[in-house]
Amino acid sequence: MKKLRSARALALGLAGVSAAALPNLAFAQSTPTLQQTFTQVVTSQIIQPTAAPTTITAGNLTVTIPTGALGSAPATFKVLEGTVTGMTPDGTTAVGDFAFQVTDNTTGAAITQFAQPITAALTSPAISSTTEYWNVSPSGGLSLNPVAPTISGNTLTHKITADAVGWVVANPIAGTDFTQHGFPTVSATTAFTPGTAATVSANGISVSIPATAFNIPVTVELLQGPAQAFQSALPSGQSFVADFALKVINPATQGLITTFDAPVVARITASQINQKSEYLNVLATGAIAANPIAPSISGDILTHAIKADAVGWVITSPSVAGATAPVTGLPLGPVMASGAVLVAAGLVLLRRRPAAERR
Repeated sequence: MKKLRSARALALGLAGVSAAALPNLAFAQSTPTLQQTFTQVVTSQIIQPTAAPTTITAGNLTVTIPTGALGSAPATFKVLEGTVTGMTPDGTTAVGDFAFQVTDNTTGAAITQFAQPITAALTSPAISSTTEYWNVSPSGGLSLNPVAPTISGNTLTHKITADAVGWVVANPIAGTDFTQHGFPTVSATTAFTPGTAATVSANGISVSIPATAFNIPVTVELLQGPAQAFQSALPSGQSFVADFALKVINPATQGLITTFDAPVVARITASQINQKSEYLNVLATGAIAANPIAPSISGDILTHAIKADAVGWVITSPSVAGATAPVTGLPLGPVMASGAVLVAAGLVLLRRRPAAERR
C-alpha cells in the first residue's frame, strides 16, 4: 500500500466534535472539494454493521472502526489521499494528510456522522509533541482542531465523530529570537484576517499586507531596535537611517510564520533617504548583507516587497563628513558659523542706531 504523502497538501474537514453540533452538515455540499483535493483512493473496504471492530491500514495511517459505527447497513469505507501541494497552514510543514469517504451501500447516501468515534492514528518520524492536527471547513477556512490530538512517541491519534472532507497533520516551523538579533521593541501590531488587506505602521515605516498574504488569521508585529545594535556592522561609508522586522504569529498556536503567500510591501519615509540609500537584510547568523533586489526610491521614500522573513532589515544612506547626523546631508559646522556671523552683524547695527530710532 502506498504511503500517505508527506508533501504539503490541503486538508479540509471537521473532527473531534460532537455529531449533534453539526446537524446541518451535508456531505454532498463538500463532495466537489473532496474530489478536487483528495483524488487518490488509498484503500477501500466494505464494513458490515455487525462485524467486529475493523482496522484499516493505509500506509502509515491506521483507522479503527468500532462495531456499528457506520449504522445498520453495510457501508463502503474509503481512505483518500490528497494531491494538492503548497496549501498547508502558513507557518507549518505537512507530515501527512487523509480523508474518508463513507457510503451506505443500501441507499447510496453519504455517511457523515458516526454512531461511535472512529480512531485515526498516523505514525511518522516527523511527529513530536509539538505536531498539530488541522481542519478546514468546507468553505475553505483552515483552523486547528478544537480537540487536541493524543501524541505518543511518533504516533498521533485522534477520534473522529463527523466527516466533512479531510485532515492534515503538520509541524510548526521553528521561530526566530528577534530580541537577540536587535529588534526588542514592538512598535505596532495589527490583526490580519484572510481576504481583508491590512496595514501596520509606526515611526515612518508602513507595511501593507494584501488580502492573500496568509491563509489563516495571524497577528503581525512591527519590531524595531536601537541604531547602535547595527551601526558597527553597516557597510563602510553608510550611516543608519531606520530598522524594522516583522513578527508574524499564528494566534492559535503562537507559532511564527516566516514565508508569505503574497508579498507584503514595506514603505520607509525619512529625510535622510536618497537615491544612494541601501536596503540591507539582517540574517539569522547576525550578519548584515545587501538585499539582492534593489529597493524603489522616490524622493525621501524607499519601498520594497517582502515575500519571506529573514530576520529584519536596515536602511542606510551615505555618511556625510562633518555632520552630527545624516538628516539633511549638510555639514553642521559651516551652517552654525554662518549663523553666528549674522547674529554678530545684527548686534553691531543695533548699537549704531540713533537713540531716537531705538525707542
